[in-house]
Amino acid sequence: MSMPSERPEAPSRPDVPRAGRAVAGRRRGAGKRFLVVGDVLDGVLVQTTASVLGDHDPVAVIRHRPTGAAGNTATWLGWLGAEVDLVARVGVDDVYRHERALADAGVRAHIRYDARSATGAVVSVRNGDRRTAMSDPAASGVLSEDDLPPELIGRADIVHLTGSAMLGGGGAARIASLVERAHTGPARVALDPSSAAVVDRIGAPAFLEALDGVDVLFPSEQEALVLTGASSVVAAIPILTARVPLVVVTMGQEGVLLGRPGRSPQRVPVTPATVVDTLGAGDAFAAGFLRAWATDPVRVGAAAREGTRVAARALGFVGGRPPV
Repeated sequence: MSMPSERPEAPSRPDVPRAGRAVAGRRRGAGKRFLVVGDVLDGVLVQTTASVLGDHDPVAVIRHRPTGAAGNTATWLGWLGAEVDLVARVGVDDVYRHERALADAGVRAHIRYDARSATGAVVSVRNGDRRTAMSDPAASGVLSEDDLPPELIGRADIVHLTGSAMLGGGGAARIASLVERAHTGPARVALDPSSAAVVDRIGAPAFLEALDGVDVLFPSEQEALVLTGASSVVAAIPILTARVPLVVVTMGQEGVLLGRPGRSPQRVPVTPATVVDTLGAGDAFAAGFLRAWATDPVRVGAAAREGTRVAARALGFVGGRPPV
């Protein structure tokens, strides 16, 4: 008899925290509800002095961490005290390990598995101020709209779609179908393109077409330029706001640029931070922004400032997630 290749989600476990758990000094269970959909990956994080292929570094710092854009954003939302659910896919042997890590951060995990795929993985190599990342989407690459339970969509105030493995796994059609499914409930829909390479592979025109229905877009500076073909972020914003009513461009040390149709871009500076690791800082920013924006969608400048505050905290930790 053949084994089933997948299941709806892992069964709930009695030791997984539910609403009302105290997280980061705040009480969960009140306010807006968030549904994060996307990548949960295994990470190998390397800090090295090696500069070229073939160099040997016997004192490199190598850490294994759960990572992935969706897992990172969800755990920072949990750290902020939000009610947050997460939908993802991992390999069959890794379900409980990732459920446990997410639950410890105050996240309700709804993890499906594919018996034919391993858990997606990313190797991040940092040398000084430069970083190279290599990823294998594996199970995250087959996550689709069919994995989104209607009951989770129906009770979410914001659905956030994120992760290069998920978004790049099925082309523009996958993105459009995820956005359409997210809009079957009352939620506003947020999307992080997650990778300029994914945008380039899908094709910028097709990617832009797939964004119809997105309420807020979180591109990096490079992603904004690749999406539009513009020569500057300021020139890119009118192109993006023709599709999405709120565009939040993260620009590293240059801060954040907010774009809305018919308005001049608004710049928000970064919050000063001691940088230990840049991995996941954009995911933390998205969590801070969405948490504030969900409560007050008019004050987008204040939401961006909250995003930079949370990102500054993330820069002080290795691995992209808050400390448990």
